[in-house]
Amino acid sequence: MTTQKTVLIVHGDKGGVGKSTVATLAADWVLRQFGVVTVVEGDETIFDVAPRFDGVHGAKCIAVDLARPDMSEDAIVALLNEIEAAAGDTHIVINTPASASKTLDPQADLMFPTLKDMGYQVLVGWIVDVGEDSAALSQVSQACNLADHKIAIRNERLKPSEKLPWEHHAARVAWRETGGIEGVLPGLTERVIARMREMPNMPFSAMIEPSAGLTIVERQAIKRWVGSAWATAVEPIYRAAMAEEPAHE
Repeated sequence: MTTQKTVLIVHGDKGGVGKSTVATLAADWVLRQFGVVTVVEGDETIFDVAPRFDGVHGAKCIAVDLARPDMSEDAIVALLNEIEAAAGDTHIVINTPASASKTLDPQADLMFPTLKDMGYQVLVGWIVDVGEDSAALSQVSQACNLADHKIAIRNERLKPSEKLPWEHHAARVAWRETGGIEGVLPGLTERVIARMREMPNMPFSAMIEPSAGLTIVERQAIKRWVGSAWATAVEPIYRAAMAEEPAHE
C-alpha cells in the first residue's frame, strides 16, 4: 500500500460499545503492516489500550485526557501538540472516551485543519451501538462530517448486524451518501474473551503465540477472530486512505 500519514479516531460517543477493542485491533494491524504505530489513550478513566502496547517494539503510547468538555480547547491543543512533537509518526490511533463529541466537536474547526497542515489524513471509525441514538449521533458528529474517510463498525458481540437499528436507519443512508463505508466487528465467545481480559498487557495478535499460555483452541479462536476483525473492521478504512496520493506538506 502507498505510504500515507493517518490519524484514526475511534469514536462512537457511547461507553461499552467496543471502541477500545477496535482501537487495539487497529493499532495491532498498523504495527504489523507498517512496523510503527502511535497510540493515543484518550480515556484516562479506563486506560485499557495503551498498556497493551507499552514496551512493544515499534509502538509509542501517549496519554491525553479527551473527556474534558468544560475545557475542550485546552484538551485539543494538548493533543495536537503531542502529535506535532511526534511529527515523524506516520500512523496514529486515538482511543476516545464516552461522550467524546463534547470535547471534539466544539474544536473540530481547529483540530481537522491542524492535522491536515501536519500532512495527515483523518480517519474516523464510528462504533455502532444497539440504540437509535447511536445512529442519529453519527449524523451530527463533526468528526464524522469532516473526516477524509469514515467507517461505521457494527459490533456483532452486542447484536447481529441485521438487528441493529442502524440497519434501517436514515443515518445509514446519509452515511453512504457522504462517502462512508461500513464494517463489522465479529463476535467471540465470552469464554475466550474472559481469558483475553486476563492478559491486559499484550496486543491481541500476541495471544496466538504458545508463549501466551492459552490452550490451543483458545489461540486458534483468537487467531480466527483477529484475522476476521482486521479484514472487516480495520483494513477497509486504511485501504481507502492508502488509495489516495500522499499529502504534500
